[in-house]
Amino acid sequence: MHHQRTHISQPHIFRTLRGQLVAVRPAMAADAFLLTELLGRLSERALRLRYMRSGRFSGEAIWNEAVRMTGGHPLDHTTLVATIQPNEYDEAVAVAELVRDRHDPTVGEIALVVRDDEQQQGIGSFLLWRLIRLAQRNGITSLSASMLAENRAMLRLIHALDLPYTATTRYGETQVLVQMPRNLRHSLPYRAHRIEN
Repeated sequence: MHHQRTHISQPHIFRTLRGQLVAVRPAMAADAFLLTELLGRLSERALRLRYMRSGRFSGEAIWNEAVRMTGGHPLDHTTLVATIQPNEYDEAVAVAELVRDRHDPTVGEIALVVRDDEQQQGIGSFLLWRLIRLAQRNGITSLSASMLAENRAMLRLIHALDLPYTATTRYGETQVLVQMPRNLRHSLPYRAHRIEN
């Protein structure tokens, strides 16, 4: 299975704050199973913050979402999956998406979720920076994100990018628009450090 994925895209490997090795790579259709397992393990709160709706998701809804995330056209929809290898099998610990706006191709919408037990380890920051690099390569100049106003973790991640952004909150939802730098002199911020290209 490993030699299958190397010709598609070499993963970026980095260490979390607690020293766990994490691999980040574009998701493939075969990753729907990995993502189903990830979404199924998220707490109700994590799911609510990511999808802005309450209640558990049915098994079918989770599977459909995993298939949606892995079935996009690469130029318009990129999904990154972050995996660890606690044993011989990969486990997904986070997933992030960049979707080009249908009406304005210079805008990309971002969303991400990190498994509850792996939060505050620098994984979200690393994924966000990978999305920024992908967006720049694809001619996207600003990033939008919709979130519940209570989603302080996502707002902190965006603030820590140290890029100009606006945040507007109405009826409990916050809309963020991040302006991207023209070049990529920004290095990876603080905690999560890439150790392998």
